[in-house]
Amino acid sequence: MRKPGDLITKDPTADEPVGFDWSGWLTDLGMGNIIVTSTWTIAGPDAVLTSHDPTIITGAVKTQVYLAAGTPGKRYEVTNRILTNSAPPVTDERSFKVLVQNR
Repeated sequence: MRKPGDLITKDPTADEPVGFDWSGWLTDLGMGNIIVTSTWTIAGPDAVLTSHDPTIITGAVKTQVYLAAGTPGKRYEVTNRILTNSAPPVTDERSFKVLVQNR
């Protein structure tokens, strides 16, 4: 699980899961809050870094997506936007950076 603002290094041939643990933040909203939707976006210098298989995991308090490919030497920002089941629903997002380089 990543923390907001993290910089991770990813090999261009790797296809690996990354995600966020939202459990502490959800608890701060109140008991029983869970994630009902999770979307991922990638911003960067090109469209070579891709994502697939987004999921909400571990009791609907963690999110995950797989990152594949990427251009060596390029940096991307990956953002996860979630919506909760609270009343009213709360939307929030977290981002981290990915540097693609051969390992």
